[in-house]
Amino acid sequence: MFTWGKYKGLTLGYVKSHNSAYLQWIIGADAIPDVWRIASARVLKGEDISDLALPIAKKSALEHTPDAPVDKAAAIEFRLVNKTTATVIMPFNRQLISLFKYEVDGRKWNAEKRQWEFPCAQLIKAVNTFKGHPITIAPEVQAVMDSLVDRRKDLDEIRSLETTKFRVPGLKLDLFDFQNTGVQFIDRTGGRCLIADQPGLGKTAQSIAYAQLHNLKTLIICPLSVVLNWRKEIEKFTGKSATIWDTKGKDGRINSQFHITHYDAASKIHKDLRALECDLLICDEATFLKNRRTIRAKAIFGSWVERKKFPGIKTKHCIFLTGTPVLSRPIEAFTLLNFLDKERFNNFFHFVERYGGWKGAAPMNLSDLHDRTKDLVIRRKKMEVFKDFPLKQRNELYVEMTKDDYKEYQILLKELFGYWASENRPSVQHVPKIQAFLSERKLPRVIEMVDEFLDNERPILIFSCFLEPLRKLQKHYGDQAVIFTGEMNKKSRQKAIDALRDGDAKIGLFSLRAGGMGIDGLQEKIDTVLFLDMDWLAATHEQAEDRTHRMGQKNPVQVYYCICEGTIDEHMRDILKEKQEIASQIVDGQSFDLIAQKSFFRDFIRRINTVYKAQFSEENVEE
Repeated sequence: MFTWGKYKGLTLGYVKSHNSAYLQWIIGADAIPDVWRIASARVLKGEDISDLALPIAKKSALEHTPDAPVDKAAAIEFRLVNKTTATVIMPFNRQLISLFKYEVDGRKWNAEKRQWEFPCAQLIKAVNTFKGHPITIAPEVQAVMDSLVDRRKDLDEIRSLETTKFRVPGLKLDLFDFQNTGVQFIDRTGGRCLIADQPGLGKTAQSIAYAQLHNLKTLIICPLSVVLNWRKEIEKFTGKSATIWDTKGKDGRINSQFHITHYDAASKIHKDLRALECDLLICDEATFLKNRRTIRAKAIFGSWVERKKFPGIKTKHCIFLTGTPVLSRPIEAFTLLNFLDKERFNNFFHFVERYGGWKGAAPMNLSDLHDRTKDLVIRRKKMEVFKDFPLKQRNELYVEMTKDDYKEYQILLKELFGYWASENRPSVQHVPKIQAFLSERKLPRVIEMVDEFLDNERPILIFSCFLEPLRKLQKHYGDQAVIFTGEMNKKSRQKAIDALRDGDAKIGLFSLRAGGMGIDGLQEKIDTVLFLDMDWLAATHEQAEDRTHRMGQKNPVQVYYCICEGTIDEHMRDILKEKQEIASQIVDGQSFDLIAQKSFFRDFIRRINTVYKAQFSEENVEE
């Protein structure tokens, strides 16, 4: 039983069932005595702690703790305070109160009326929290709940549709059935939702169609690399010209229906963008806004602390687009969910208490989060909407280094361990030096492979986290290759894309972060992708792969991961596979053992420690 802290007088078992994140915090808190850290770890695993010297709850104390039986005759009453706020009146019971506080976000204690108040949007959640207890629900409360249930039922039916009669009049091109379903979903949510379809399924077209459906003045904020692509898609589907905004001004008419800018510009010209008074805000690659403390997030969403400087861009409708499974990281999802529905997701600290992710704590209760967001988020997979969609096959392309190269690699690895030892902790900071070294050593094998592809008239995309190997490949292949990096302006980037689309170039050399998203049209010419090296995010690779694995692709897509045998490449590849599997499970609403979830960088550290420190020890013995 806790003798300290906010759960003083309560048992570890109770805390595990109501706030397991607190026990996870204890495990990682150096200032907490070891006995409590060990006990917390055992309780989370369901193990016995009777051998530990912890205070034991006496029988008399138990009668007053939340673990005691709750009086089933205690009436719990729900009423409305106003159109947006409900209240629950219950007898004082620590267990009921603690359960309510844990399950319901945004609750507030009204000391004057001595009652808990919370957003009406949380009514279903709040009522379900007290299942098994006598509940009285006022008629006006029941009416609100019925409308919430009907809305969720409608959206569940829409997301399950294989065909729909829903159409958007006035489009120059027809949408696929699943895209019409997506627009129908957006419409039923009132134009505030997140479209999380896998890359390549036309999220851009769906959001443009919704704007066209209601003739909404629309502001689109996207990565710089896809600004021109958005303009082309708008013209293709609506026949209308869009105005592009950047820090130098605008390119187009002030009275256009569609206005486009990129994230870096939006943080500097947000006053001009607010002055447009748009009806619909579309944020493409919305994970750019996952950190609510960044200037770009403040400029777009607003900041309560700095509200005079950052009042935010206010629109009635808002659509977020992302192919990344943001729900796998609750702390990052909160910013987007809060902007979409401030009634249900209005308190950051309540949110992370329920779903974890704060200060390194593992995510939890993700099935509940998935269920709570079903009326805000829709995601479809390629294989679900296109039964005969070409397959995507991932392959490992192993490269054997020379003895001299491997000796140099070992020196760099020892150097890496030296940095970590001097800093008293491992960090990602010094790993790129080894990755860049390995990427350079892969070039001879990559050139052999690319030559073979060119001989067979097969173009290829090559991605790397580093610019130097891409520049060397560009110099080697001359006019046959085009390069696409973050330092290029949008016209140069578009010129490179057009050269690949038109077949004037056969090799696309892409910086992974700059060229891994938002580019369309390459799938009609290219079906092969190669990664020289690897990023820590599986979603970054999936987006890059799907520059070719998207609608319009007729051939199976081959993806090659270049790996130097016997190096950290092998560990990173294994970890990426694990991350992709977990992300896929979470976003599709499937469950998995959260206790088994781990820090992937820590896992990476353990792997190279096990393999290489043993090897260094053997070398020292020989010397």
